[in-house]
Amino acid sequence: MSQGCANCGKELAVHQKKFCGRPCYFEGCKRGLVANAGWFKAGHPLLNKGRTLESWVGAERAAAIRKKMSDNSRKKGDFLRSLNADKSYLERRRRSRRFHDDVVLRVAEEARKRGVRAYITSEYVKDARTPDAILFDGVRLVAVEIEQEKRYKPSHRTMIERLSNLNLKSGFFDETKVAFVSGSSLDEAASSSIRTLLSKD
Repeated sequence: MSQGCANCGKELAVHQKKFCGRPCYFEGCKRGLVANAGWFKAGHPLLNKGRTLESWVGAERAAAIRKKMSDNSRKKGDFLRSLNADKSYLERRRRSRRFHDDVVLRVAEEARKRGVRAYITSEYVKDARTPDAILFDGVRLVAVEIEQEKRYKPSHRTMIERLSNLNLKSGFFDETKVAFVSGSSLDEAASSSIRTLLSKD
């Protein structure tokens, strides 16, 4: 008597070894029922590491392969450019982009409702403010802002308050630190910023 499917228990056909079909196979992969050791083992040298295409197939064959790849790239370029003139395709892209953005927002909003801090870094949908850098000392998440001194800019106090309020909207950061730099010396500007941002105050 043949053994049943490892996932659903259904009786297997003669040609089936462990799963009754592709859906069960994929579900088995998710459940860890499929053990695939693969070709590569930890610590084993890779056969192609550091080797050129020429060393594998010879100079003549390598040149032919590169020419074919280049020709295919040119054909793809013409095809992709033609899609930009297709209004229906562009609308499909916009719908796809909006769908992606809505999913990102929904995930972030749900995480925040559950008390999990979330910060959105997607290309087209972002939080109210993206700081210049983020510091984490193991306890606090700090939004870092580097501002150049300009005569037309508001006062330090006004800028710190504005940037802090923007960064707090995501609920992700514990605080915002702003370093004001002036002059043209990179070393001086960096040193001054490091003292401000990495101080324990």
